[in-house]
Formats: sequence, structure tokens, C-alpha cells
Amino acid sequence: MKRLALSLVVCLITLPVRAGDGEGAKQDFAQKAAVSNIFEIEAAKIEISQGRAVAAKQFAQDMLRDHGRAAGLLSAAARNDGVTVSQSLDAQHQQKIDALKNSDPANLDQAYLSTQVTAHQQAYELFVAYAKEGPDGPLKNAAVKMLPDLHMHLTRVQGISNK
Repeated sequence: MKRLALSLVVCLITLPVRAGDGEGAKQDFAQKAAVSNIFEIEAAKIEISQGRAVAAKQFAQDMLRDHGRAAGLLSAAARNDGVTVSQSLDAQHQQKIDALKNSDPANLDQAYLSTQVTAHQQAYELFVAYAKEGPDGPLKNAAVKMLPDLHMHLTRVQGISNK
């Protein structure tokens, strides 16, 4: 009987921690996804305005459109899941944007495509992990919904950058 009571106490004590972990996972995913999305939009704007390669510029146009839509979906899902996200880049992503802005025009297209391969690999891994392991709710549903587009973006940019 003592073991049962002790087990019940342990379960009751750890329950709020587990619930808190779910909230932390939601907040962490939402923030990382939002920063990734903002980065995609800002990088696309640079490529569109300064790039030269038609394929890279078309990819950037599509990223501007697709990630613009994704921003609304992510924002609504975060709000419905009770988390808030920053609408600005973190220092690491801002540094990458600054590097793109300062790229030699002859190298901008390749620099843009290179950042896109890495960014889409990271985003895809983030979304796959959250879709599998994240707590149920609007953010998880959004992650699952966005995975096919992220995979398509990754495959497409890999193909463009390999030409």
C-alpha cells in the first residue's frame, strides 16, 4: 500500500513537469519555425532584388509566396496553442542576411542557393521531429501540414544548386 501511495505521489508531482515540457516544446518549436520562416522571406527579398540567375530568382519568388502563407499558418497555430513568437530574426540568422546583402553580385545567386539548401534541411528536420515527437495540438497539425511543401522546397533547391 505504501508503494502504491508513493507511486501516486511521484506521478502527481511529475505530471506538471511533463505538461510544462509540452509547453516548452511548443514554445521552442514555434520560435524556431518563425525565425526560419522570417529568414526565408528576407533572404528571398535579397535574391529577388539583387540576384541574376533566373532559376534562383524564381525559387526566391516562390519562397516569398509560400513562406508568406506559412507565416500566417504558423502564427495562427501558435496563438491557438497559447504560445507567442518573436517577429524578428535571431543574431545567427541576421548575420546570414547581412552576409547575403553584402555578397559580391557575381556570387549572390550561389550564396543564396547555398543558404537555402542548409536552411531547408534544418527546417525540414525541425518539422519532422516536431511532427513525430511534439505535443498534440495546432502547432503539431501545422507542422504535419507543412512538411510536404518543405520537402518539395528542399528537393527543388538541391536540384537548382547542383546545376
